[in-house]
Amino acid sequence: MEAYWAVAQTVSKMEHIVRREIERTNRGTFLPTCARFWKVDGREYSKERALLTGYVFFKTNGRDWDGIPDMPGVYRVPANADETPMRVLPKEIRRLMIGHASGDHNEILPPRYTKYYRPDQKPKRRQRNRRPRPSKRLRPAA
Repeated sequence: MEAYWAVAQTVSKMEHIVRREIERTNRGTFLPTCARFWKVDGREYSKERALLTGYVFFKTNGRDWDGIPDMPGVYRVPANADETPMRVLPKEIRRLMIGHASGDHNEILPPRYTKYYRPDQKPKRRQRNRRPRPSKRLRPAA
């Protein structure tokens, strides 16, 4: 039997852990991710997150998927009537892989500013509520 891609439904936010556990069983896995970039007060930040939250793709030949539904974090593996995991179409996997590799799903957000600075206005100096001290020359000698 030839190998094909199947999908495992995972507990939300545990996709990376499930992917790592499936890779330990010497199967191919794929987790499409996207990156989000933004700036706050001139500092650059980025975060990578799963594109399809709750799903991890793995390679199987139909009969060797024992143990995957029992892994921690796996909710279920959708299966056909003959107890083999459902196939994911090759063109869909190809589209996801090409989009992942080229960064089509990445987001670049506009810069954000704190309440003290806006691009059209200079930051205001903080005013102190204290009396100015006389210079050393004007102070009485002790």
